[in-house]
Amino acid sequence: MDREHLSLCFLKKEDSFLLINRNKPPFMGQWNAVGGHQIMGETMEECAKREIFEETKIRIDKVELIATFTWNYDDGLGFIYVADLPKDYDISNYPQKTDEGVLDFKSIAWINHPKNTGIIADIQIFLSEIYQKKIKNVHYHLVYQGNQLQSVTCKNGLLLK
Repeated sequence: MDREHLSLCFLKKEDSFLLINRNKPPFMGQWNAVGGHQIMGETMEECAKREIFEETKIRIDKVELIATFTWNYDDGLGFIYVADLPKDYDISNYPQKTDEGVLDFKSIAWINHPKNTGIIADIQIFLSEIYQKKIKNVHYHLVYQGNQLQSVTCKNGLLLK
């Protein structure tokens, strides 16, 4: 691996997504998708499944790669995955406190509320574009200044591997 790869994983249950309010930087105190860095020798799909389990204790058999992203402050490449939780998955045990932060299900309406300042800005963009418009195979480039999203460019149909 010559560039850092990471997974960003959205676990979906009806119109809600399991998010984590992070305990540590980057974006400490903000809601984000679960995920993390690829380790040597694993595929990105394996990375996504491992990170989901490490952060949530949920075993996922199938994840769907739907988009990629880069950002302005290093040479990393992110892979965005979505997985549907079973219809009978019980969400009554949430929120849950973990070492990584607090896990909870948030509705798409809550995520996209215009006055919501507790969620990372790119998560709103990813979920608005991906979930509501049902698009796939997109690449986003994010420009941040500190923790503030300054701009996003999107190329449809380009999925980097």
